[in-house]
Order: sequence, then structure tokens, then C-alpha cells
Amino acid sequence: MARDVNRTEVDRRQDRLLSEYDDVPVREEHEEVPADVFPELRDLATEGYTGGGYVWVVREPPETAPLSESLPADIQEDRRVLMILSRGSTRWGLPGGGRECGESYEEAAVREVREETGIDCRIVDPFLIRRRVSVSKGDHDERLHTLWVFFDGRYEGGHLAIQPGELNGAAWFAQPPARMHPEGEFRAADWD
Repeated sequence: MARDVNRTEVDRRQDRLLSEYDDVPVREEHEEVPADVFPELRDLATEGYTGGGYVWVVREPPETAPLSESLPADIQEDRRVLMILSRGSTRWGLPGGGRECGESYEEAAVREVREETGIDCRIVDPFLIRRRVSVSKGDHDERLHTLWVFFDGRYEGGHLAIQPGELNGAAWFAQPPARMHPEGEFRAADWD
């Protein structure tokens, strides 16, 4: 019988989120991981890694930096949602990343946004929880449980300064870009 790694901890963390926030959809996912990659993921999970948090950061037009004098006076500065382009990706995603020891998903998300983009934000509410169970395509018999939490967030300050080792770019968009990761598409579907 397969051994569940982090199931109890992920259950506890998911229960906390669902009791603290109202009406958050949870998507359950199962993935098969290549057998040569699985031992590294198993080691991380055994050490307590349970996933991460990401933020759909929104800023209002009055919160944008002043335009330079060389730009036309009639230009509208209404770029409102922050997206990142990770190394090796062709789709825009939400800034954020993995939890570190002792962090909540909210704390991890805020820290990662700051580290990756130089932007400070505050969490409003989660809009999606993805609960993933990963198994090996090989002969490993563990099931690895993780939780990926996607939050709405508000801009609190800062200017874009990307973390060059992880990102190819970051930008504010007036409208969400056409090519996004699924959680961005999910959020953009009802964003005003």
C-alpha cells in the first residue's frame, strides 16, 4: 500500500484556509512525476515541504509611478495586474512561491512577491486552492501531498525589480495577457 507523505499536514492547512475564508474553490489534481525526479520531490516532502502561495496583485491607477516627461500627456496609465514570466516559460504567471519553515501560505506569497519582483503587497482572499497528489511513474510507492494557494492581493508599494535568476520578466497589465498559466486564466475569467 502506498504511503501518504504530508497528507495530515496538508489536510490541516487546507482546513484552516477553508474555515478562515469563505467560498474558496478547491481543485484536486493528480500528477505522475518522472521516476528520476521523484526521489528529490519525496525528500522535500519528507522534510515538510507542502506547496506555496501566489498572488494576483492589483494596483489602482492612482498608485502607479508618475510618467516621465518624455511621454505624451494623453497617455493613460491603467496597468493594474502584476504578472511574471518565469525562466523557460512562454506563459505569464502569478508571482509567488514555496513556503519556508514556519510560514503560512499568505506569508510565503507576500515574501515571494517581494523577492521576485520588488513589489510589496497584502493578501485579500484566496481565489483558488489546488491540492495536488504526486506519484512516481516508476516503482516508488509514496503519494506526495501539496497545496498551492492563489490569492487576490493589493499593491502596497515598490517598483518592479525582477529576481534575475528566476524570472525573464515582470510587468503590470491593463488587461490580463493572452498566454497565462491556468490559475491566471481562472482568475482573469471574472476579473473587472
